[in-house]
Amino acid sequence: MNDGRSLIVPILVLVLVAGCTSVPPSPGGIPSVTTTITVPPADPFAVLTRLASGVNGSLLEMDLALSLAATDLGHTGISGPAADSKLAQMVASLPYATDAVTMTPEGRIVAAGPAKYSGVIGAEVGNESHNRKSLRERKPQLTEVFPAAEGFDAAAIQRPVTDGTGAYLGLAGLLFDPAAVIAGNADQILTGTDLTAWAIDTGGRLIYDREPGDLVGRNMLTDPAFAGYPELVALTKRIATEPSGTGTYTFTPAGGGPAVRKSAFWTTAGLHGTEWRIVVARVV
Repeated sequence: MNDGRSLIVPILVLVLVAGCTSVPPSPGGIPSVTTTITVPPADPFAVLTRLASGVNGSLLEMDLALSLAATDLGHTGISGPAADSKLAQMVASLPYATDAVTMTPEGRIVAAGPAKYSGVIGAEVGNESHNRKSLRERKPQLTEVFPAAEGFDAAAIQRPVTDGTGAYLGLAGLLFDPAAVIAGNADQILTGTDLTAWAIDTGGRLIYDREPGDLVGRNMLTDPAFAGYPELVALTKRIATEPSGTGTYTFTPAGGGPAVRKSAFWTTAGLHGTEWRIVVARVV
């Protein structure tokens, strides 16, 4: 039976929709809809905590894998096909690892993986500053960021290898791109927020920048590219020396245009005593 009540719901829906959207009619008589999406301000402290935690998690994942590999290498020896295979397997299991090597106490590389890096076997690298420290101290290290032969600014996690009697055999080292580690976490955490991110080591070297440009690898305290931004340089000095904090700075976008003022929030990530300052920022 149709008593007219079945028309009430559709009519009400049309009235409510028209009232909520207030869409003016188009010239042709068909309503046009314009959608504006506003990104709500993110909580910078919560986002920063998640980002630093993600970076630390990635570093710890690589460190654990290297620790297990070093134990195995203590049984198989640090050179030969078994050592090469162990290094290659470890690298394949890690999303940010590039390659891995072992070296003697004198600093000569004796195994490498994956196989395409076998050409480094026999190279004497003990005099390189990051290797020299690890060989001398014989304890787990996260090295400084350095220009790697692979063609990018790299860092390495290094661990001593000992045999069943505790005798020191040498080092196992895992190479990776710090910018890739931070970017991989930032892309997951910052997407959809109004925040950007960058990171430095405690010497002031820019090791990651979410905004496009050619500044990564430069020292923000000394490079001429930053000389025109004394406020940013002063803030960078604070960031390099203080484990966490907040501040403001003005900088010109990489694509040009007027300078913008930003609020910065930072904290520390790192491993084995080596620290990176992770910064999130937003336009004020």
